[in-house]
Amino acid sequence: MPYAPKIKKVEETKSLIRRIEQPKYVSYDHLDDVGKTALFYGFTPLTLPHIHPNDSTEAKKISEGEIIVDHDNHEQGATLRLEEKIALLHLYERERMWMMPQPVMIYYKKPFVGDKRRPNPHESHHGLEIIGANKSIAEAILIQSSLAILRDAGETDLHVEINSIGDKESIVRFTREIIAYYRKHINDLPAKCCETMKHDVFSLLGCDHEACKKLTIECPKSINFLSELSRQHFKEVLEYLETLEIPYSINNTLMANRDYCSETIFEIRRDNPSAHPLAIGIRYDTLARRLGHKKDLPAVGVSLCLQKKAMKNQTVKMSVVDKILNPQICFMQLGFEAKLKSLHVIETLRLEGIPVIQSLAKDKMAGQIGIAEKTHAPIVVIMGKKEAMENAVIVRDSATRSQETVLVSDIATHLKKYKV
Repeated sequence: MPYAPKIKKVEETKSLIRRIEQPKYVSYDHLDDVGKTALFYGFTPLTLPHIHPNDSTEAKKISEGEIIVDHDNHEQGATLRLEEKIALLHLYERERMWMMPQPVMIYYKKPFVGDKRRPNPHESHHGLEIIGANKSIAEAILIQSSLAILRDAGETDLHVEINSIGDKESIVRFTREIIAYYRKHINDLPAKCCETMKHDVFSLLGCDHEACKKLTIECPKSINFLSELSRQHFKEVLEYLETLEIPYSINNTLMANRDYCSETIFEIRRDNPSAHPLAIGIRYDTLARRLGHKKDLPAVGVSLCLQKKAMKNQTVKMSVVDKILNPQICFMQLGFEAKLKSLHVIETLRLEGIPVIQSLAKDKMAGQIGIAEKTHAPIVVIMGKKEAMENAVIVRDSATRSQETVLVSDIATHLKKYKV
């Protein structure tokens, strides 16, 4: 049987994903193009998550309604719900995801099972979540991944609106100042807004009433009250956006619920100012403690809204999924300058259909080398400080140990020589 080894190898490749024992909450079946892009960036697809009655009960104890407070009622466009975040954190705990390599990056579709809201029939909603990463790279990955998904769906002229409310210390200082400001102008507020102020002064920043809009022009800005750590975190997020040449603006009226949200809030919108947000992202590090955990759990997520008419609605072939899950290339970065440009490298390769193993959330080279050795990647792409300054990478052949420096602009063409 001269062809037996070859046949065996083909059969192993075809059945690879099904033979691997995946946790019950993971599913690669019926993956669409949104999920395919998420895979390229390292996200794992969940089976449809559940919102249990207890999740909704806990949400009501913590807050009411939407997490995000801005100019939209969210009947259309992207939305974020507190009970969804609670359900995901409960899943993280129930499935002992904290024992997995951190951070955990997950992709899921909406609506959740148990969500009683009636979805807009013309929209498709998706979510990306990074749990266990407190550094700015997490926000950068979510923003870059979201933009890639939206652009693949045909969206153009996109920009990011972003703000930060900082950590607990920052929020306390800002809350104190903004309450004092609105109390000083209490006579200028409509009666309804005076009542709103008693429950959540932050919501006045997103109020559509003309009197409130005028007051927001001169009101305190949250970014002026950031602690040193929060200021550095926000600065790094903005550096990622600038390095990736992503259009952005700081929106001082973009707020999140201070009871469990912290640091970064962002939206992705079309240039049309009247259009609804296509993506909304928040960091909610303090929510786990509100749910009974002994300490905060770093977590950041984004909710996406796509128009169904723009989607192909085709299931990604398992052979394609197999290729993305088993890359022949491991990408490593060393230093903040390299990390800033890493997402550009990954997106350049994604557009050419070249997947890579990456661990952008890790800073130390030892952890990244461990991943390369564990996966036995034939090709290793390395970007250090020097390479980042030269917009280049080192391409190393693991078998021969030969290496050469290649410009990022040429990296896809160069790697295709290895038939990856």
